[in-house]
Amino acid sequence: MIGEKIVAIQKDENGNITQVKTHTGRVLSIEEAIQQAENGGFDSIDKIDKHGNWYMKASAGDAQPEQGGNLSILPEF
Repeated sequence: MIGEKIVAIQKDENGNITQVKTHTGRVLSIEEAIQQAENGGFDSIDKIDKHGNWYMKASAGDAQPEQGGNLSILPEF
């Protein structure tokens, strides 16, 4: 099964990411998104931190996760 993709975010008045929206239309709190990433529920994302930084499994063979970007580059909904 292919996981969901995060396509948009929502921020609070301080600029913190509070919610994410997936390609299926589901809206998750950032805490729920962190948990879903840890459970393998997202396509290509294995970890999200509370600041919106995301990580994927190591591809260099060194067992270190590869850091991706930050979810803040996504459009807001």
